[in-house]
Amino acid sequence: MEINDWMRNQIRKSVVDMMVEQVLVEQKLSEKKIKIEDEAVTKEIEQIAANQNLKMEDVPAEIARFGMTMDDLKSQVRMRMQIETLIDNEMKDKDVKEDEIKTFYEENPQYFERPEQVRAAHVLIMTQGKNDEEKAAAQTKIQEVLQKAKAGADFATLAKEYSEDPGSKDNGGEYTFPRGQMVPEFEQAAFSLEDGQVSDIVETQYGYHVIKKLAHLEAKKQTLDEVKDQIKDHLTRQKRSRFWENYVETMREEADIEFSQAEQKRREQADQPPVIPQQAVPQG
Repeated sequence: MEINDWMRNQIRKSVVDMMVEQVLVEQKLSEKKIKIEDEAVTKEIEQIAANQNLKMEDVPAEIARFGMTMDDLKSQVRMRMQIETLIDNEMKDKDVKEDEIKTFYEENPQYFERPEQVRAAHVLIMTQGKNDEEKAAAQTKIQEVLQKAKAGADFATLAKEYSEDPGSKDNGGEYTFPRGQMVPEFEQAAFSLEDGQVSDIVETQYGYHVIKKLAHLEAKKQTLDEVKDQIKDHLTRQKRSRFWENYVETMREEADIEFSQAEQKRREQADQPPVIPQQAVPQG
């Protein structure tokens, strides 16, 4: 068997297995009478959009970039919500115990070493993609922001009013970050400021910034109390994921799945990778 034929059979087997799993899951949801109302689906999509800093009216255009329609999105969200409900109903041992949290913390210290960080807020006036006239207008606007900030205006209010950074303007322009995460000019300015100090205008590839350093956070190991909730969330997701994998495998084992002779042959061939002959080594 040629390697290309084997690869095609591998891909086909994976696709068929996904289709079989989808049918089994849909049958189980029907059997358990698990339904999600349209209103709940819409609320979930609204929450997803909010988490991505999107308005609901922007969602259709955003998902169209991935070849999806709103009906596709609603179908996917509904299925995910149904599966989560099924797991809630079927999973007996949901709780993560205190000793499991403590063990994870003790066995994974590398996750809890917090590097030196800065908590800072900024106002960004974009210059990326703008012509000279527009850049001049941006510089005038950032000068206005700087004057107000130096005069003691509330920085969070300035960010919400002026900033063109969609990732931070709604939370007052705030970011908390270690070295190596931001562009060099921004990082250098933020780390060099004193707590509470406002920078002069900082220019980066994105535009003009005014930065206020809110706090300097020294490197430290986070305590168990500080990260307990994060560990619990991680272990809960891990536990649910393992349960679902086993649940689906049990469904497959209990189901009466039949393949045509031709399909069964392809599946067997997919499990038998071809022997690739070694290339002859030229003798010198």
